[in-house]
Amino acid sequence: MRVNACVTHIAHVDSTRAAASDDSVSPTTSTHPSPALRIAFTHVLPLLVGCLLGQLLPTLAQMPGFRLHVLWIPGPLLMGWLLFTPRPQWRTCLLAAAAGTVLASVLVPFVGLSGLVASAGELVLVAAAAWLLLRWRGTGSPLEGYRDIALFVVLGGIALPVCVAWWQMLVVPDAPRGLAAPGVLLTRLLCSSVSYLLIVPAVVNIARVLQTPERRAGWRWRTVAVAVLLLGVLGVIWGMDWPEGVMTPLLVLAPIPLLIWALIVFGVSGAAVCMLVVAVLAMQLSMAGIGPFAFWTPERNLITAQVWTLGTSCALLFLGALSEQKLSNHLKLQQAYRRLGEVTGRMLVVQEEERTRIARDLHDDVNQSLAAISICLSTLRNQIPDAERHSVVELQDQLLTVSNDIRSISHELHPSILRFTGLASALDAFCIKRNARGALRVRCRIENPPRLGDDRELSLFRIVQEAVNNVDKHAHASTAHVLVTVRGEQLLLRVDDDGIGMPVAGSTPAAPGLGMISMEERARLLGGSLQIGSSPLGGTRVEVRFPLGDAATGLPPVRVVAHP
Repeated sequence: MRVNACVTHIAHVDSTRAAASDDSVSPTTSTHPSPALRIAFTHVLPLLVGCLLGQLLPTLAQMPGFRLHVLWIPGPLLMGWLLFTPRPQWRTCLLAAAAGTVLASVLVPFVGLSGLVASAGELVLVAAAAWLLLRWRGTGSPLEGYRDIALFVVLGGIALPVCVAWWQMLVVPDAPRGLAAPGVLLTRLLCSSVSYLLIVPAVVNIARVLQTPERRAGWRWRTVAVAVLLLGVLGVIWGMDWPEGVMTPLLVLAPIPLLIWALIVFGVSGAAVCMLVVAVLAMQLSMAGIGPFAFWTPERNLITAQVWTLGTSCALLFLGALSEQKLSNHLKLQQAYRRLGEVTGRMLVVQEEERTRIARDLHDDVNQSLAAISICLSTLRNQIPDAERHSVVELQDQLLTVSNDIRSISHELHPSILRFTGLASALDAFCIKRNARGALRVRCRIENPPRLGDDRELSLFRIVQEAVNNVDKHAHASTAHVLVTVRGEQLLLRVDDDGIGMPVAGSTPAAPGLGMISMEERARLLGGSLQIGSSPLGGTRVEVRFPLGDAATGLPPVRVVAHP
């Protein structure tokens, strides 16, 4: 019986969870990493290594012949981490970034105390800016809506670089960072602004993809390989010796199709990563005197590439906000449909439980009362004169007819034969009863279906029951054909009739009734789909397909049942 199976299954799950919770208490049997270890690998280690490398790159860039540093990493990396990290873990992130900065000062002794103070001030400014962004953001995730993007551009792209540059000039006036020449404030501001507009969105969106599996649809090895190939092609095109001024506009616009493709395929995370790679490529080539921005000295070429990067990254951020809002709405809609399906599934379970209870009450209470009344009538028949016994016999016959009808209703409400003998026998009995009580002729053809679980067989039986009832009530048909067979790795259920068929083209389709919704939901719970179309018999065809998977229990095939 379905109710007992459901209760047994739930009890098994609960016992499994209880066992798992008991095992998790013992440190020797737990397979999950501790929260401290997880925080160390997801927050402390990446920030410490990132800030360490970010502090070392400017020093290496000052070496003759080594001009790799075009982005400032520590501050943007910390801001990106703070935007997706819960507030109680901010202290851990700040300490990890500070540890990376201190370790870099140990490895490069000439940085001095003023460099540490400048870096510490930037970390404090970054934390303040991240707090403001989270406080003023909308209802969605960080950097998701237009308002969040606008605030980030103002705070992260303008205000924070200005404050950081002012603080560095105040603390270390004689030691400008990066490739900026002494006294050139513009290069320092552009480097900081470009770094925040490129690194922060990449970190936040990659973290969002890692936390939400639904956003990983486009991240496949093949598409990643295509993206790497396209980036390589872009580098080759930019590195070629083109005539000056002729191909420059096309070379500047060359990354735009790539960025749009990345936004469509990977989402905002892929577009942010591609923009970061394209920007680094553009700035490195411009410093080497190559590419569409190489017309002046390396410093002026770098400024030109940085200005182009600022404009392109801002446009991509707002375009990505549109894509992100659509994706978020789609995911919310999917989640709502999933919850609706779960509620509908629970309603079907409750419906089956009520069917079972009513069937049991009809069989055990009502039918027993009718049997007792029949016995009393038999006693009464023996006590009355023979001339009046005919009326009592007629009353007993009517009572027997009512009892048989109640028994039939009870079996339709809860087909106990389905549990004991399987789907083929249950459909066999259903078709026989339908042919015996109405004008509709039902022909059943069941071709060796494997034994399925009780829940799946009950869902299939209910679909057949509802489809045949719809044919009897609405199709004005004389014949209905029921087919259950296995096609490849799928089980096929098909109900055809010779009735009036589907509505003609151009007419307004009627809203689906509760029976149709019930069949669709049962097909969805089976992991398949329900299709309704025209039948070769001239009426309507209802078809359900779902994968067998591990549903077969390994029992021998059920006999073939066919009714003419």
